[in-house]
Amino acid sequence: GKILYRREIEALTKIPVIAEVAFNETKDLLVVEPGKRTYAAEEFRKIRSSLSYLGINSEKKKILVTSSISGEGKSFITANLAISISATGKKVILVDMDLNKPTLGKILNIHSDKGVSDFLLGNVKVQDIIEEVPKYGNLSYISAGTIVDNPSELMLKGNVTSLISYLESKYDMILIDTSPVVLVTDAHHLSPQCDATLYIIRH
Repeated sequence: GKILYRREIEALTKIPVIAEVAFNETKDLLVVEPGKRTYAAEEFRKIRSSLSYLGINSEKKKILVTSSISGEGKSFITANLAISISATGKKVILVDMDLNKPTLGKILNIHSDKGVSDFLLGNVKVQDIIEEVPKYGNLSYISAGTIVDNPSELMLKGNVTSLISYLESKYDMILIDTSPVVLVTDAHHLSPQCDATLYIIRH
């Protein structure tokens, strides 16, 4: 089926709809620029403000972002929300845990050799895969890393917990982009380790 109106979602679930983001008609994948008040930036400010209603605060700061299928704007939302939060002075890290079809690197225009998969394989330390995002002083990024044949199995090996725990001790906010739930079960395994899950639904 297709979702046409917000009320359809609200009729199907008790989970709150915290915000709506208009379709981005430009080719720009980053639509939030600190210091500039645009309509798109205001939409992400509303999402940022709504996080407190989900219990997100200085102690509970791990946010998972997923969707049903690819192409719903999951990574677009994650990246721009991270920029919006970092503009408030908080130290934010974006983690691409969509090991099946990573896209955050393309959005940020950062192309990394090592990332989450390399850490989970035990080949690198966390410190070696954290990168600063150019132009955004408070924003850091961890790529999905080297493409592997068994990403879901790799996620279950236990090192994910140590990765998240380390980041929790160093950052004010952690945003994790993961695979769509219809394709793989990664989001189901990651959700209990996070404090809130944002589920993106495209009109």
